[in-house]
Amino acid sequence: MDAVIYRSEVEGVATPPPSKSYTHRAFIASALSKHSKVFNPLIAEDTLATLRCCRGIGARFFRHECIEFFGCDEIRSGYFYVSNSGTTLRLFMGILSLSKGVSVLDGDESIRRRPNLELAKALIKLGAKVKGFGDFSAPILIGGILKGGKVEIRAISSQFVSALLFSLPLAKFDSELRILEVKSKPYIDITLHVLEESGIKLEKENGKFYIESEQEFRLRRFDVPADFSSASYLIACGVLAGRVELRGVYDSRQGDKAIVDIVKGMGGKVRWKKERGVLIAEKSELEGIEVDAENIPDLVPTVAILGAVAKGRTVIYNAEHLRYKETDRIETTYRNLKALGVEVEKRRDGLVIKGGNVRGGVVDSYGDHRIAMAFSVLGLVTDRIVVKNADAVSVSFPNFFEVLKNIGAKVEFVRSTNF
Repeated sequence: MDAVIYRSEVEGVATPPPSKSYTHRAFIASALSKHSKVFNPLIAEDTLATLRCCRGIGARFFRHECIEFFGCDEIRSGYFYVSNSGTTLRLFMGILSLSKGVSVLDGDESIRRRPNLELAKALIKLGAKVKGFGDFSAPILIGGILKGGKVEIRAISSQFVSALLFSLPLAKFDSELRILEVKSKPYIDITLHVLEESGIKLEKENGKFYIESEQEFRLRRFDVPADFSSASYLIACGVLAGRVELRGVYDSRQGDKAIVDIVKGMGGKVRWKKERGVLIAEKSELEGIEVDAENIPDLVPTVAILGAVAKGRTVIYNAEHLRYKETDRIETTYRNLKALGVEVEKRRDGLVIKGGNVRGGVVDSYGDHRIAMAFSVLGLVTDRIVVKNADAVSVSFPNFFEVLKNIGAKVEFVRSTNF
């Protein structure tokens, strides 16, 4: 499906979807606990992949006003298909290293390009059996039993660290995890939050985690907060094209809440009433700034399209890990900005964008949900932008275009385009 977005004035109230990162982790913690309930989870392609894997290891769950879990007594092995979800793949690499049998982890074409070498090496050192080709991209064969012990990791993805933090509490021996280098640290904070709620004990000191063995997951209830990466597109709608009031946006450990300060730094009119969970974004004259993307990779497409409209230069740096997402997001963002007439320079670790000259045109999501959503928003300030493969939004924000229409955006859908 392609989406055509026309110049629009927007005004209205919108509710961002629940956090994808929190939902993944709450589902897994629930599958490992005896009985728990997850309220307000995100139901989208990525999180459904995690639910399928939870069922695969032996958990049962039922959906009513929440998703109620009855956890697995023993982690089962089998064939696990994670679709497009890198989080599911990496976290279940850790979980399945605790299974007595051998499992296969596989995914779509994008997943089969994403490297997992550092995580595989750490799991092998800790006693698991992991087999794969090259950089251990999917399909991967993995089995137990993870024994625990001392290990250090230099991770291109925080998901590697989260995988170890979820699995090592269930290992036979105590563990010491030393993190030499890692990107996207706030996602580790989300993992730690869910583990704390699950009764898991971890000690952190001088870049090391000390993890007690043979612990028990005891999650009882988890309420998933709104997703700030998804909220960023709605904030962008407001500051570019009118006024949007977001509801249900409460504070949490998500690093992507930095979008509020980034937009303010660009001169955007944003007010966040944290106690009420209300955030208001209004049309603003934006100016370019420099943004360190080390801990906020998912915000880069949003920052890039804001920079395309802002006066002056927007510099996004320290974002090399974006090359290992659903797409190489530095490359795909660069290509789409160029296609819309934006003056942009591509660097190894980011982008330099000279704003103020955006024209309509055709862009491609390349199957990446965040690219699809960001460039759809940019259509609000051009005559027309066609976003090819726009149905990629179903990965994290299934009703994205419905929300855009509800606040006044002019959106059409076509099966194919000849523009």
